[in-house]
Amino acid sequence: MLIDGGEPECYGKAMLHEEKDKWFKAMQEEIKSLHENHTFDLVKLPQGKRALKNKWVFKLKSGKNNSQLRYKARLVVKGFNQKKGIDFEEIFSPVVKMSSIRVVFGMTTSLNLEIDQLDMKTTFLHRDLEEEIYMAQPEGFAVKGKENFVCRLRKSLYGLKQAPRQ
Repeated sequence: MLIDGGEPECYGKAMLHEEKDKWFKAMQEEIKSLHENHTFDLVKLPQGKRALKNKWVFKLKSGKNNSQLRYKARLVVKGFNQKKGIDFEEIFSPVVKMSSIRVVFGMTTSLNLEIDQLDMKTTFLHRDLEEEIYMAQPEGFAVKGKENFVCRLRKSLYGLKQAPRQ
């Protein structure tokens, strides 16, 4: 636990973790956010299509001044299985230039402003996808009676190759 911060590596380990209730609550919050943003619809997988797999990623985050721990869970698509021309056309990797950071810090100092970190919960979930992409239902959250359905992604999701571009 000292090496990895006590964060589970997968859904199964999260459900066996001593803090499983907190991890499960974090997963419920993520699923709620996905539903509120209309990120996907449950549909039967069309013939000739395949569904990408996904995984839960867990992270412990500390509050201000290293106070209370926050349990975060992210549903991430295994985008490394995407095929160019089928699941995506272009990829994009946003980068920032060091000179831009220096300008922001310089303006902050000269105008006597403060810099604060902003944590966006759903950064990648706001843009509609152009491609037709299907994903398996999240582990632990398959809808009863629709276990054989898949998620047709409407909006970008973490792990998709086109997510940063969206």
